[in-house]
Amino acid sequence: MKILLYDWCLHIIGGGQKVNCRIAEHLSKKHNVDILTLFPIAKKELEKIYSIDFSRIGRIIPMYKNKKINPSLLFLICFKKVSKIAKKYDLFINADAHETVKPTAKHNLMYCHFFKPLKYRPTHGFLDYIKMKALYLFRITLKNYSKRYDTIYCNSEFTKEWLKKLWKVDAQVINPFVEIPKKEKKNKKNLIISTGRLNPDKNYEFVIDCFKKIYDEGIKNYKCIIGAATNKESMHYYQELKKRIGNYPIEIKTDLTNKELNRLYEKSKLFLMAKGMNVDENKYPTLLENFGMAPVEAMANGCIPIVINKAGYKETIEHEKNGFLFNSKEEAIQKLKLLIKNEKLRKKMSKNARERAKKFSLKRMQIEINKAIEETIQKQS
Repeated sequence: MKILLYDWCLHIIGGGQKVNCRIAEHLSKKHNVDILTLFPIAKKELEKIYSIDFSRIGRIIPMYKNKKINPSLLFLICFKKVSKIAKKYDLFINADAHETVKPTAKHNLMYCHFFKPLKYRPTHGFLDYIKMKALYLFRITLKNYSKRYDTIYCNSEFTKEWLKKLWKVDAQVINPFVEIPKKEKKNKKNLIISTGRLNPDKNYEFVIDCFKKIYDEGIKNYKCIIGAATNKESMHYYQELKKRIGNYPIEIKTDLTNKELNRLYEKSKLFLMAKGMNVDENKYPTLLENFGMAPVEAMANGCIPIVINKAGYKETIEHEKNGFLFNSKEEAIQKLKLLIKNEKLRKKMSKNARERAKKFSLKRMQIEINKAIEETIQKQS
């Protein structure tokens, strides 16, 4: 079967891209798989970033060659081009929640890692208001084709709920995967980490401030590392964070490969993240983690997550069993200090975290993807 998997932003390192590449790798073992994306990117580069084997993948088809053009703008206007290319395939997998792409293949499946309401973030100043208003007016003229797909899947119950509200569709949940280490790393270092894209919505300021607080209160034997993937817009934010860090033992490591990221997880004790702090979930749900792969990846390596009590985090972390969910900075700091001072509790929760992460294995996701494709094909049989 000829399959086209569409991920518009393979030029950016991210959890959704990692999942999509693994899906493509898996399907290429039995099918002829091509990948459609915005800009040119080499198979070897993706193999290095995500530790995958793309030897069986056919083509990676770029729609545009000029990387200087704003990718968000291209995402808005490329929907007709995507539909035209997809028409040549037996199965089209829209792995971008790109609802304005008309399904034209023989069979069509949508897998949503995210969604974007018409108003998806607050505005900052008059010019930004004008920009967002123009974007809003343009987007309401576009047709939503999500109901025309044979099947729709998504990454979490949180996403499922919002797809129902926004698009009036019933999606089925296939959680993303995390890599489960074969061996447990026994000798962990005194590290608090936070990982993800280097964007302001990740709220790394919170992580820095919490660490500085416990350091000032006498916990001098711990270090903090932020492992973040960068893009063209990251540099200003990077400089802001560096100023905030000052002389504290906090390091920002950028654009880690999958192997480097796993090594960071396996040697670290605690994971801290507060994406969505002070965000109104009912107004701007995309500013929260729809699933949140990073804390689950940490759990798989026995690194205990301490994360905000919102959105996808509530589905993956069992509070006080294999991690902590907090509602304030004071709570986050309290949980950090508790686990640093109580080694017996940390080891117990570390073991629980590894067990919990097994629920999100790669093999499980592959089985569920196979069933999803079978269901998609049966819709028209």
